[in-house]
Amino acid sequence: MRAFITGHNGFIGKNLPAALERQGIQTVFTDERHLDLNFTNNNELDVYTNSEDVWKKVLQELEVDILIHNAAVVGTDVVGLDPERATSSNVTGTYSLTRVANKLKIPIIYLGTSVIYDTFKYQEESIVEGSQRGPHTYYGHLKLLGENLVKSYANDWSIVRPLFAFGGVGDMNSLIAKTFYGYFAKKDNIDMFLDPQKIKDYLHVSDFCDAVAIVCANENHRGEDYNVAAETPIVTREIVDMMSVIAGEDLNKLITWHPETDYLGHHRLSARKFKAMTGWQPKFTLDQGLRDAWNSICHAVQGNVGYNPLQYLEEAKQKNVNLLDFY
Repeated sequence: MRAFITGHNGFIGKNLPAALERQGIQTVFTDERHLDLNFTNNNELDVYTNSEDVWKKVLQELEVDILIHNAAVVGTDVVGLDPERATSSNVTGTYSLTRVANKLKIPIIYLGTSVIYDTFKYQEESIVEGSQRGPHTYYGHLKLLGENLVKSYANDWSIVRPLFAFGGVGDMNSLIAKTFYGYFAKKDNIDMFLDPQKIKDYLHVSDFCDAVAIVCANENHRGEDYNVAAETPIVTREIVDMMSVIAGEDLNKLITWHPETDYLGHHRLSARKFKAMTGWQPKFTLDQGLRDAWNSICHAVQGNVGYNPLQYLEEAKQKNVNLLDFY
């Protein structure tokens, strides 16, 4: 089986091929030499500017068996830097890709987000797949529109939603990445749009990618939407305490919390449905995941590979964009 990943240079996209390979699925790519295509700054196919005809040609020539739609402008702070671009990519691009996949009879696996739910309604319980939708941010609304487009226009689809994925290669938006990177960059005022007293649940990206690969490999798991989570909730400040032990320094002092922007509050997903249907279980404990993230960031920093999870916060300051307006 041959899989094509949109957004393969993004956080999830960089970590997916290894998981797919473990399921016997080959990941295929294209580049500028292959066709007359429009590319993003990351040298990826642009899901918005490329026409349906171009996408059809790409998927046919690469003999794609399954399409994993991962490309998106991700995160409320990033969306705040360019809302128009986010809308074009997350909605219009999804519409075009879904139509093409349907015409070619290629299954589409849409990677969603947990922020589509009305999180304020579920402060005392874990959210299940059938819980009420009601996003509280522009980003959440865009992703919910994407889900609805996939369900409306694709005959063979699945939706897989992670909860606070972190670790692995290319983590740019998580609390973990921003804090560890801030430590190495000697920052003392990392803006964190979270309430440190609220409970969250963090999942290592490798475990999430394994979940996606399982859905790709088995057509019996298709036509469903799944929440994927570690189900090990923890108070946000306590996870920073765990990270401080790993770093050997109190990392809480680096962070400027913005609890008024925490539109999620307590946020937990139930992975009971996915576990029951597939037998999936996370391999990483939270402590193991944090140590893996630390090692990955150490490697990135020491190798000077341009890894900078704080770049969006810095861009916002340079452009005089108040990210608080988008929370």
